[in-house]
Amino acid sequence: MTGQSTQDLAQQLVRNLPPVKPIARLRVAASLVVALSVAAVVATGWVTGEWPRFGEAAFWSDPITVAVLLGLVVVAAGAVVAALASAVPGREPLARAGWISAGSAAVWSIGCGLWAVAGGESESAASLLASSASCLAQALVLAIPAALAVSFYLSRGAPQHRLSASGVAAAGAAGLGAVVVHATCICSAGGGFHLLLGHCLTPIVAGLLFALPLAGLVRRWSLADFGP
Repeated sequence: MTGQSTQDLAQQLVRNLPPVKPIARLRVAASLVVALSVAAVVATGWVTGEWPRFGEAAFWSDPITVAVLLGLVVVAAGAVVAALASAVPGREPLARAGWISAGSAAVWSIGCGLWAVAGGESESAASLLASSASCLAQALVLAIPAALAVSFYLSRGAPQHRLSASGVAAAGAAGLGAVVVHATCICSAGGGFHLLLGHCLTPIVAGLLFALPLAGLVRRWSLADFGP
């Protein structure tokens, strides 16, 4: 086989390859996720009249409330970073750091919730389930824009494990929603149990429930042609 024929064969193989999809920069994707989450918070606050209580001294006076807030923030940030980084070849260390941060913060948040349960008052099961389900549902609704944005980024990238990446994306997006819900909820109904079930466990519940649906959406979007 001559050098010219080898070159022609290589060029033919390259021409037959599908075009490579460009992957947006992680910083751009993360900024978009934050912007969509803020927009969801503003829209929800405008409709419901419920806004984060960061300006209230009573919010910061409760150590458990602040500890859970910090834990949820780290869970959300770590999980979103892990999901986004998993779509970019060569960013495995960043994805691993996000996984470790999110997992550690989730354990921290749940531990704070259990501490609140141990020192709180018991409430009726009906009241507890109703209030916890309400906060969980609000967090999941707020998570939709961020979850879709991260899923689209995954579909444009090359995640090695689509299901786990989708699960951590769902957990991160739900963590963002849980931060807002935690900052707006008075947590009077259900006490510590409500804090644990309606706030602290939200990212984990979302990751388990929506990993498979988001993975299917990522796969479908990865096969779609959205243009150059």
